[in-house]
Amino acid sequence: MAVAKLGLTVFLLKKDQVDDFTKTLVTPQEWQVPLSPPLTGLFLPFSSPLGEPEWVSTLRPFLTGPIGIDMRSKAPSALLLLEHQARTFVVTFGHAWLKLKDEWVERDFGLRVALNAMPKDEVVELRSEQVFAKWHLASERAPRAASVDEFGVDFDRDLVAVVEGVPRPSTGLGATVRGSTSLRVKLPMSSLLTTLDTALNFYGSDAFRKDWPDIDRVNVVTDKTVIPVLEQQLDGDLKDDKRRRRIVMFTPSEKRGDSIVADSYVYGSLTKNAPSRPYMTIENWANEIAGKHLVPSVAQAKQSKVHMFEDLNGQQWTHSAFECFGYETSIGGQVYVLSSGVWYEVASDFIARINARILNIPKPQEPLPKWNQTDSEAQYNQKCALDRAFLNCDKQVLRYGGGNSQFEFCDVIHMRAKTLYFAKIVSRSSGMSHLTEQVRRTAQLLFSTDDGYRKELMGRFAKYHANANVKWLKERPRQGDWVLCMVSLGKPTTSLPFFAKCGLANVYKDLLDQGHRIAFMHV
Repeated sequence: MAVAKLGLTVFLLKKDQVDDFTKTLVTPQEWQVPLSPPLTGLFLPFSSPLGEPEWVSTLRPFLTGPIGIDMRSKAPSALLLLEHQARTFVVTFGHAWLKLKDEWVERDFGLRVALNAMPKDEVVELRSEQVFAKWHLASERAPRAASVDEFGVDFDRDLVAVVEGVPRPSTGLGATVRGSTSLRVKLPMSSLLTTLDTALNFYGSDAFRKDWPDIDRVNVVTDKTVIPVLEQQLDGDLKDDKRRRRIVMFTPSEKRGDSIVADSYVYGSLTKNAPSRPYMTIENWANEIAGKHLVPSVAQAKQSKVHMFEDLNGQQWTHSAFECFGYETSIGGQVYVLSSGVWYEVASDFIARINARILNIPKPQEPLPKWNQTDSEAQYNQKCALDRAFLNCDKQVLRYGGGNSQFEFCDVIHMRAKTLYFAKIVSRSSGMSHLTEQVRRTAQLLFSTDDGYRKELMGRFAKYHANANVKWLKERPRQGDWVLCMVSLGKPTTSLPFFAKCGLANVYKDLLDQGHRIAFMHV
């Protein structure tokens, strides 16, 4: 008879948080059931009405007595509290994981275990928080195990929140392993202690860096004395109307590793007439706070709630506004990031490498005029074209590739110097994201073997620059024929947000490797 396997979601409690966990969930719990040897700990069920789930019957042989409450329900839940190797684990069933506070659990436990357990060519799914590209969550799942290089994650830019794949057979972790804050495996309950032994060994090991050398460039801040300083800086930016725009809000990642897909948001108290909004923004939150005659601050952000709803099945999640912030700051050259309520620091050697790379980007042969700090991008492009050697291509937006996709060619072109200029007002990382993506897209389409884009472009030249030489568009240009120059209006490279620097460094390296000539300047 085959041994029944059970889906296990395992969390590791921080040593200094066990007492708080116990006082909150264990002490008041009258239905707790001690576990039978060799397991040491408690079973903590949570009551609800209707149909007993399969995992309850699987757990019964491991309990020393009967379960004292009715476990029949559509959504039953329970916690298994385990003491093992001087550490405290919590195995959750159903929605009981929602009862765990973020500060109780080791944030990177499951992720480190999974990375140590699987080779980088056996990845099934990657989920990341893209702190560079508009601070959003991205998820990719392959139909079968594949190399991490086939996924779109950029370790210089993204905080990897979840990784799932096929572990090495020697690990004994089953057919698949999924790691985030929690570790998720499917194994017989009889192998639980062996699984915890393996998990603890992997959690304490840095061996994963051999296969995953770039995944730990952004790490959780461990120096607790730094966090109050960071939150003081955040507090100042929240109170300043202009600096507050640097802060974004997005749906945070979950401890369990599942994505939240929210369709609407409610700020503050969830009353009957509370307004629902389709988007979550820092200004909407600030306005909600102001409506209560309060000043935006870190303290208010930690207290005020954001309720998120999924229209499909009515699922609701609630987070503090603080947990929804995306924020970047620095202290003495060290870069810090707040994401999903957790402070991260960027590895110093990584910062040095990025800074060195962008300083090596050459300047263009033909410089552009200085920006006056007030003109819009369109106005600046028009002024560049006052010099007849430059052509203003800002209006040459193409619809290409079907649907309503729009692609900008470039902003300004210098025909004699064969240079395409892409100019953006870069006030935060998302501005640089728009700039680098425009350059990438132009490089992809303009130099493609498919001449469809170039034909569309010739039509635009005929409309706006009838006397311009378009012979080079009739013949496919080669990589390196033209210089692709990125232009930052107002900010030199040294003043860019760090993750904006990452985007600049990455596009420079990627396009250089493809044979393109790349330049950068600020005006």
